[in-house]
Amino acid sequence: MAQVIESSFICDGRFRVLAINAVGRRKGRIVEVQVVDSGERVHGSARRMERLVHKLRSSSGDADYVSPWTPDTTS
Repeated sequence: MAQVIESSFICDGRFRVLAINAVGRRKGRIVEVQVVDSGERVHGSARRMERLVHKLRSSSGDADYVSPWTPDTTS
């Protein structure tokens, strides 16, 4: 089954977040965070990436931002 990859920018375009949308029974998750200026990419577990993006958004004032991807559609 195919999944949709979403790319979004946070912190005024300083970071790019690549995420996989939830499809079927699979959960959505963040795959990597890239620093746009240097091109450095950060990988890790889904939980670690989620915490990193949350910290980046809250530090830049993007806390009320609605993400284009859904972390989990199954409950």
